[in-house]
Amino acid sequence: MAANELSSILSRVVEIKADYDTRLLAQQLGTNYRSLMYWLRGERQLPAELLPRMCLLLKNYEALDFLESQAGRVAFKLPEPDITLERELVAVSHLIREVGEALESVAETLADGVVEESELRTTIPKLEAVIQECASLKYLLEDLSKKRKKKTKNHL
Repeated sequence: MAANELSSILSRVVEIKADYDTRLLAQQLGTNYRSLMYWLRGERQLPAELLPRMCLLLKNYEALDFLESQAGRVAFKLPEPDITLERELVAVSHLIREVGEALESVAETLADGVVEESELRTTIPKLEAVIQECASLKYLLEDLSKKRKKKTKNHL
C-alpha cells in the first residue's frame, strides 16, 4: 500500500513539474527512461537510494515527507552551513511567528471542544511547520556552537 502511495506522490510531483524533462530526470538519476516510468506508475519499486536525489532534482520533498510520516517521524531541511548571525536571528524570528500562528490555530480548534476534520487540515500543517523549524533551529544552534569551539581551540 505504501509503495503505491509513494509512486502516486512521485508521479504527481513529476506531472506538476511539467517543464522538467522526464528523460533528463532519468539520466540525472543514472537510470533509463523505461525504469523511471515503471517506478512512477508503481509497477516496480523505486530503489531507495535514488529517492533523495530525485527529491533534490525536482525541488520537492513530499515523497520523503510521506516516508517519514509512515515511520512516525518529521523531516526537516538542514540549515546552510555558512549561516550568519543576521540570518540566525531571522530564523528565530520566523520560528516565533510560526509558533504564534500554530498556537492560535490550536486554540481555535479546541475552543468548542470538538475537533473537526477541516480544523485538522488547517492546524496539523502549522504544527508540523513549527516542529520542523524547531528541529532546524536546534541543528543550527548546535552547528554554531561547534564552530565557536573550533575557533576558540584554534586561537589557543
